Amino acid sequence: MIVAPAHANSFTIPPAVSVPELPSDLETRPVQLSRLVLKQPRGTRIGKVKLGLLCIGGYSFTWRGRSGELSTEDFDDAFRGQLKALGYNVVSTNSDLFDTEGDSRAEYLIGGLITTMQVDACTPNSGLGDRYSAKGQALMEVEWHIYDRIGRTVVARVITRQGYSTKKATPDGVTGLIIAAFGENVRALAASDAVRQNLIGERRDPNLRRTPSANLAPISLTLPTKGVQRLSEAVGSTVLVQSAGGFGSGFLISRDGYFLTNHHVVAGNKYVKLRWADGLEELGEVVRTDKGRDVALIKGEPRDRAPLKIATNTPDVGSEVYAIGAPLEMKLQSTLTKGILSARRVEDGYTFLQSDVSINHGNSGGPLVNARGEVVAVTVSGVFASKTPLGINFFIPAQEALEFLSIRPK
Repeated sequence: MIVAPAHANSFTIPPAVSVPELPSDLETRPVQLSRLVLKQPRGTRIGKVKLGLLCIGGYSFTWRGRSGELSTEDFDDAFRGQLKALGYNVVSTNSDLFDTEGDSRAEYLIGGLITTMQVDACTPNSGLGDRYSAKGQALMEVEWHIYDRIGRTVVARVITRQGYSTKKATPDGVTGLIIAAFGENVRALAASDAVRQNLIGERRDPNLRRTPSANLAPISLTLPTKGVQRLSEAVGSTVLVQSAGGFGSGFLISRDGYFLTNHHVVAGNKYVKLRWADGLEELGEVVRTDKGRDVALIKGEPRDRAPLKIATNTPDVGSEVYAIGAPLEMKLQSTLTKGILSARRVEDGYTFLQSDVSINHGNSGGPLVNARGEVVAVTVSGVFASKTPLGINFFIPAQEALEFLSIRPK
């Protein structure tokens, strides 16, 4: 929310960017405005609002809302309007009750970090009872991030600095000037090579199976050919994984001291802390990760624990499965929960197993095992409503985790 009261330096609006419309027969990939973050802190003076027909006096325009994530709803119309006018396929951030155009999910998500916002406005009718209508100009600098949902990576960063100016008072007020300036930044984004290179082209099939990178040198590991005897042993071979970004779970797969977990659990760190169920802690080194498949390999010490066998076959839908991990809190490490395998899914080219087994934040990276204690999958995510789990959870097939990390059994 922006409200009032001091004085901002004058500024100049850069020339508008010329953006040619795309040919009507040219296909573009669906894109969506995902996030907007304001970098300016609360209390920042971003401009001045003058009063009356002569536009004199007035007050400073100060950012009274919090710095941080903004609601995209106010800016989504400008985002969609500008890009659609240029011929791009844009998905609304506001979900419709009925989707009449089939699966319109965006292939690319765009987020914006607003690093600068300035306003020089006038409310000429303020003496006539209309304190809202405004004219003037607004300037905005945005650092855009373009995220490929299928590739699961940021493919480009673009900085734009554009503004909007009008000499006619409009009923949209000062907020309208800001949103219009945002729209001009969207046009400048559309003129960038990054947008044209990524968004122009036939829509890719999100169900086309993705394959491991051919550039990873294989790692030969001594994987067990026999599993543990009891589920309690599987619990004992699962560890808590702590990184600078938080905590998750992991599990021993080799007597050489190698552990599997999620990429998002290690959070880009080179070293993580591994804690066993008995409280013993050690340092683990992140050997390699695959961000798209969301798997990671850690080297630590096996501590004479039994490594878990990777199941050769996926159990049938309806089979009992068990998840091991640290739901919600580190002190709940080594929690075992039971459910059934609900379905097999393909999402963005990756295969997932679905189960109703109870998991929460902190289970990520832990094993999903069958009744024999063999690992069938790696916990990765769940569906929540108001922080309440819904029993719709997803797991990475264990054999695929090995493939994407280029692990070869000796």
